[in-house]
Amino acid sequence: MATYTKIAVKGAFVVLIISLLAGLGGYFVRLVLARGLSVEDFGMFNSVFSFLGLLGFFKSLGFDKALIKFIPEFRHEKRNDLIKSSIIYVTTILLITNLIVISGVYLIADYLSINFFHSPGAGRLLLLLAIAFFIDSFVYVVRFAFQGFKEMAYFSIVEVARMLLILIIVLIGFKLDYGRPPVAAFAYIIVPIILLIAFTPIFLKKVFPEFSASNLVFDRSVFKKISKYGLFVVETSAAGLVLYYTDIMALTYFSGLTAVGLYAVALPTVKVFMFFPRAVSGILIPLTSELWVKKRKDLLKAGIESLYKYPFIIIVPMVLAMFSFADIIINVLYGGSYLPAANAMKILSIGMIFAVIYGTNIDFFAGIGKPQITTKIVYTAAIVNFIANIILIPIIGIEGAAISTTLSYLLMMVMGLFNIRKFIDISFPKMVWIKTFLAGIVFVLVIWLLKKLIELNVWVETGIVLLVALLVYAVLLFLLKIVNIEELKGLYNRIMK
Repeated sequence: MATYTKIAVKGAFVVLIISLLAGLGGYFVRLVLARGLSVEDFGMFNSVFSFLGLLGFFKSLGFDKALIKFIPEFRHEKRNDLIKSSIIYVTTILLITNLIVISGVYLIADYLSINFFHSPGAGRLLLLLAIAFFIDSFVYVVRFAFQGFKEMAYFSIVEVARMLLILIIVLIGFKLDYGRPPVAAFAYIIVPIILLIAFTPIFLKKVFPEFSASNLVFDRSVFKKISKYGLFVVETSAAGLVLYYTDIMALTYFSGLTAVGLYAVALPTVKVFMFFPRAVSGILIPLTSELWVKKRKDLLKAGIESLYKYPFIIIVPMVLAMFSFADIIINVLYGGSYLPAANAMKILSIGMIFAVIYGTNIDFFAGIGKPQITTKIVYTAAIVNFIANIILIPIIGIEGAAISTTLSYLLMMVMGLFNIRKFIDISFPKMVWIKTFLAGIVFVLVIWLLKKLIELNVWVETGIVLLVALLVYAVLLFLLKIVNIEELKGLYNRIMK
């Protein structure tokens, strides 16, 4: 057990660091756009971007991601011809589907601009970003090919370079005071071209130098495999995308672009907490698969129960700190214009607690080879989210979208907990969750009380308040017997020794 714990924790830590570095670049781009655009223009950019992002996933049909699966298989078989052919297949399919989609977007751009986005400027932005998405589709072919060859350094650098270049171009464009929404769109057009010019030769010369010498073959069975797997990817991932984009689309139609701009600040900020389950999944899925095959349900049970306990204990004060200081966080990061997003951020931050537990469940299902369970759960949540958005957003705007998403995460967590018991006789740490939640309430009360009593510089005050509240929370963990010294020593020994 000690070895598996050590592998899991250290592996997750490495993945977490890489994920944070990649995510920070994207978040800085969002910050610059939010501060450089008006709230309405920022909302328009996010609304158009989300609309095209939703279309973009379906126009790829999952073919690009199929390279991740089949390139390693063909390498094992030493079939360079099939590797080359699969890359050509995928590129050709994307070229055809992209041309169809971009043509459709151009035909209905003016109609969508007036009747859906409710903004004349959205039409031009839609056309520009459609070009950007068209070019970027082929960057993903190169990127997933890197991943298929297990060249994770190049795979990671592509995304980091993307965000860095977009950030630089947007900053220069804003400094020169060009038209601000268009300059942001031009950044997204220029960067994929640069990435293709830079990384395609690296792939062809360093990663797969056999590309030119390999034969191009048309193998119907390979094409069928890629098609089948691609459709499976679409089927299993579509609901997750719908869950994410439904809020933006519903807000665009019912509440307008300013509401989208506010929500586009609240949701990505709280989703920083999703780095934890993503980091854990990188190592939990293969470990779960190994233990499941070995029929070591005892180790699997102990590991999952630990993941239900310790991440929950850690994330509760972090979430509640964001809940308590939402106004300050928004004001510092985005400016006073976005303060109306504070209540939505508070609601969404609570939803992240449910999301972290749900993340453990889906990693388990993936590890034992039952991803279809996750698909059913997410589709159910997507339907609930869609219905709740239609009911709540016209009444209470972005808070309605936040409530819908939070309820969806709660539903996914509950369904995941129910299904996991079908495979292992797991004990949910209900008392730990209840006690931790009570400690969290005290944590918030301490913050509220100290904010009333202390009047200092905002940074000094925030630092003191958080430090005292965290000390109280830590003491309560021991007083309520949520954790004890011996337990922590045992965990330390499993990780470090």
